[in-house]
Amino acid sequence: MYYVSYWFTVDGNATQYAESFMSVLGVSSQIPNVGIMFINMAIVVAGSLMLRIVIPLIINCLLLVVIVALVIFVQPNDNDRNWFYIVTLVIIILMNLCNGLYQSSIYGIVTDFPDNYPNSLTIGNNICGMFTSLIISPENVMLNALLYFCISLGVLVICVISLGVLVKLPYYRHYMAKGESARMRDSAENPSLSQYWECLSYSWVQLFNNFFVYFVTLTIFPAMTIETPYYQRKGDPWGSVFPENLYFAINTFLNFNLFATIGALSANYIQMPSPRLLWIPVLLRIFFIPFFMFCNYQPIGKIRTAVTL
Repeated sequence: MYYVSYWFTVDGNATQYAESFMSVLGVSSQIPNVGIMFINMAIVVAGSLMLRIVIPLIINCLLLVVIVALVIFVQPNDNDRNWFYIVTLVIIILMNLCNGLYQSSIYGIVTDFPDNYPNSLTIGNNICGMFTSLIISPENVMLNALLYFCISLGVLVICVISLGVLVKLPYYRHYMAKGESARMRDSAENPSLSQYWECLSYSWVQLFNNFFVYFVTLTIFPAMTIETPYYQRKGDPWGSVFPENLYFAINTFLNFNLFATIGALSANYIQMPSPRLLWIPVLLRIFFIPFFMFCNYQPIGKIRTAVTL
C-alpha cells in the first residue's frame, strides 16, 4: 500500500487522494487498456506486429525507471502530494496503453500457434501474479515498493530479451509463415466491414461472456477486496490464520491469482456448460458484487457498521 498508506495518508488520517486512489486507479487502468485493444484490433496498421510488442515493453521499462526514481528521491510531503498523485495516474495511463497494445498484439501472434496457446498466456499471467503475491516483503514500505518495482523492471527486461530469442526459433517461424499464408489466401490482411460483421455474428455471445466475466471481476478485484479487512471486534486479538502483515497479500492477491490459475488450467480439460449455455453462469456472476458489498467492505473515508455476511 505504498501509495494509499504511505503517500496519501497523513498521521493515520486518509486524505482525499487516499479515498479516491483505488477507484481512480481502476478507471485509469482499464479504459486506456481496453480502448487501445479495440483500436489495435479494428485498425490495420502496416508494419511488423512484433514491433507493437517490443516497443510497449521498452516504454514500460522506461516508465518503471521513472517510478523507481520517484520512490528513491521523492518522499511524502504536503507540497508534493498533488503533483505526485497526478504524475502517478499519468504513468498508470501510459503503462496501460502500452499493456493494451502489447496484450492484443501478443494474442494476435499466438493465434497462429496451436489452440492451447492463448489459454497458456492467461495461465502465465496468473502464475506471475502468484509469484509477486508470495514474495515476503520487508516491513519498510519504501523498501517494499522499491523491491516490487525493481522486480517488475527485471521481468520486463527478461521479456524483451526472450522475444529476441523467440523470433529466431524454427517453431515460431514455421507457425508465423503458416498463419501469413492462411491470411493471404482468405484476403484477411486488410479485413473489410463485412468480414468484421461476419466474425461478430458468429462470436458475439462468447465476446459478451468474456466482457462480462472481466467486468464483474474488475469491479470487485482489487478495489473492493483490498478494502475488505478481516472482521474483528474492537479490542479483540488478531484471529485470522494469516499473519496480519500478510493478510491482504494472501487473502486478496494470492487467493485471486491462485484460483484464476486453477480455473484456466481446468478449462483445458473441462468444458462445461456447453458454449450455447455458457452465458447463464456468466450472468449469475453479477451476484458476486452485492455479496462482497455485504461483507466487511470498508471504503476509505466511509463508515459502514453493519456486516451482514
